[in-house]
Amino acid sequence: MSTPRPWPPPPRGAISLGSRERSLCVALEGLALLHVLGGLAWPLLVVGTTLVDRWIPQVAEHRFWAALIGPTIASWGLLFWFGVRHGLRRGQRWVCDALIAALLTWLPLDFALCYAFRFWPGAILDPAFGLTMLLLLLMLRPRLLVD
Repeated sequence: MSTPRPWPPPPRGAISLGSRERSLCVALEGLALLHVLGGLAWPLLVVGTTLVDRWIPQVAEHRFWAALIGPTIASWGLLFWFGVRHGLRRGQRWVCDALIAALLTWLPLDFALCYAFRFWPGAILDPAFGLTMLLLLLMLRPRLLVD
């Protein structure tokens, strides 16, 4: 006998997404999982090797603090993946709006910090990933239910 949950189960799919919308969700999930993998690998690159020392001149002095960025990136990617997997695939527009707001909050600030500290891999990859994710969300948004 199972113990009842203290909360209701998530709602079943409210709308049926077409093949194009499903492929957009798959692309978003893939980008989110790349964030997770990159975030998990980042501390190994910062702490375990000297590969990033030439991009971040003072990383040797601040390896611990630089390594903390990795889990932040991984957790952000996992949260994004969860939103796509359990919200967008059910046709919930509020999830899309929340992910768009998160991207519009994170992307300019993160790009500005990477640019200010002359971290060129971040200054190149942030707009590439962020704008791609934003474009995919904006393409998917009109097909979702208004909550």
